[in-house]
Amino acid sequence: MTASHPASARVLDRLRTEYTFQISVDVDNIPQGLTVAQAALDAGITLVEIGTPLCKYEGVRNVVPVFRQRFPKALLLADMKTMDGGGFEARTVYEGGGNIIDFLAAAGVPSAKAVAAVRDEYRQRYADVPRLAFADILLPLQGPASVAVDVAESMVEAGMDGVGLHLQLDARRADPGLWASSYLADVAQAVFERVGKVASVQVVGGLSIEQASALAKAGLRAFVISGNMGIADAGSRYGLPADEIGALIRTFIAKVSAA
Repeated sequence: MTASHPASARVLDRLRTEYTFQISVDVDNIPQGLTVAQAALDAGITLVEIGTPLCKYEGVRNVVPVFRQRFPKALLLADMKTMDGGGFEARTVYEGGGNIIDFLAAAGVPSAKAVAAVRDEYRQRYADVPRLAFADILLPLQGPASVAVDVAESMVEAGMDGVGLHLQLDARRADPGLWASSYLADVAQAVFERVGKVASVQVVGGLSIEQASALAKAGLRAFVISGNMGIADAGSRYGLPADEIGALIRTFIAKVSAA
């Protein structure tokens, strides 16, 4: 279906084959979210993620149109963490001007198919607007690698354009050794080898520049920058001045792209 919608196909091809970087705008209010997003776009970010906290605090029907009005040419992804009612939530995202909905792969194949059906409806209605659907695979919930690979394959077969390998915040806070280990990289590499030729494979979970660079050397190309802004700790830097946020993001992009 993607091939029959050139605008979406072009974006998916870029996400699969070129270095792309997404900023997680995981704040609780629109003004701060717009500041972070603007700093990230100025620094060369590819995708602006309207994070789950922002979607929930401010409301999807409100926040997505605000971001679209402020950033008319940006690729906007809404991280919905949807567990049911996937088609309904996808419609809200697309209607507000979002390009991509990200839902939880744990919702299962029926939800994936419901999201894909609404995505295809909006592709037919708007020929020049890219519309994609991603499934977020939560780790370690949906690990180890053998399980994550099966989940990824089921999502792609159900029509998803991409999958994310997401090392859960609560899990890495509960077990710091999980974040410091090669677990995320090992799972991401296994999934990439299985579905990377047809789908975007993103990696997210407080990535440091060093971790992202290692994954880049292994062939992965789509990276999500979390609130730590690429520094190897669990700190949040959304409250920094915009120029400092931009500098951290530029450093992340430059070093990972050079890997």
